[in-house]
Amino acid sequence: MKKIKTPALVIKKSICLNNIKTMAEKGRKSNVIFRPHFKTHQSTQVGQWFKDEGIEKIAVSSFSMAQFFADNGWNDIMVAFPFNLREISTLNKLSEKINISILLAGNEPLPLFTKKLKNKVDFYVKIDVGSKRCGYKPESIIEIEKMLDLAEMNDKLKFKGFVAHAGHFYQAKSVSDIEPLYNKIIKKLQTLKNYFSKSYSDIIISWGDTPSCTVLDKFDGVDEIRPGNFVFYDLMQLKAKICNPDDIAAAVAAPVVAKYVNRHEIVVYGGAIHLSKDYIIENKRPVYGMVVFFTKDGWKFPEKPMYVKKISQEHGIIKMKPDEFFSIEVGDLIGIIPVHSCLAATHLKGNFYYI
Repeated sequence: MKKIKTPALVIKKSICLNNIKTMAEKGRKSNVIFRPHFKTHQSTQVGQWFKDEGIEKIAVSSFSMAQFFADNGWNDIMVAFPFNLREISTLNKLSEKINISILLAGNEPLPLFTKKLKNKVDFYVKIDVGSKRCGYKPESIIEIEKMLDLAEMNDKLKFKGFVAHAGHFYQAKSVSDIEPLYNKIIKKLQTLKNYFSKSYSDIIISWGDTPSCTVLDKFDGVDEIRPGNFVFYDLMQLKAKICNPDDIAAAVAAPVVAKYVNRHEIVVYGGAIHLSKDYIIENKRPVYGMVVFFTKDGWKFPEKPMYVKKISQEHGIIKMKPDEFFSIEVGDLIGIIPVHSCLAATHLKGNFYYI
């Protein structure tokens, strides 16, 4: 920890490895492909831990991320974000060297796009299963069929199946709500697959979100899972009771830069550009991270939870109990469990510390 000078993401290897192994085992037991989403960690080191577990296929959220991992030896990458037509040249470069797959979410000018394709590319159709973000509705068979007919006109495009991400599961009121909702959604996806399997015999359903992939013991009705956040977990998952404190594998190390005895508050070098502005509600107020105290082999949670109560661009404000306040000195490191580990890792990329 002495090497840490500015905000850094501290990653505990033993917990991370256990999270990877647990999810990989779930995939194997359910006989589904495990394609972890690497946007959470964006780390060559963590990526190697997945390779050591036998993982060969991954998902990312951008072409720059795809290029990063392709340069590090990954050869089967799904860009799990609606295809950006302005990146056709990058797609062409990547598809020369690796198996790259893309998502089509509707309304793409396919004739224009396919004319510029230089190599064979796999594509998946994005299905909106409730997030109301992007993709076709599961019932939109006619629209999907029209799009696939256009895609068929170019022999460089190969339809691989349907992709779904239940982002709204992150706001589930209870863990017990997830399984019945999953089953309801999968029935709709199965109807889609059954219909289009008449023309495309080898298509799959690719499913991805950490809450359902953590809570469920088996994945009936899908062929592939793509969770990402599970590798670290975070305060949002802890609050929702998706994970336990011992499952959290990443904490932001924030240097203490000031103390104010009159209000028992400390100021840390760790604000929105390190933690993000995501928050959860505690005691009817937004909080931006949970405090932990670093130990020789990781960190420990205080007896009574303490939170980052306020952030600006670089500042974080933490109110503390008197005994803990006086035990901390300016220059110490405070650990913060981020609300959303994916965003914290993105902000702190290149400043990771492994223990």
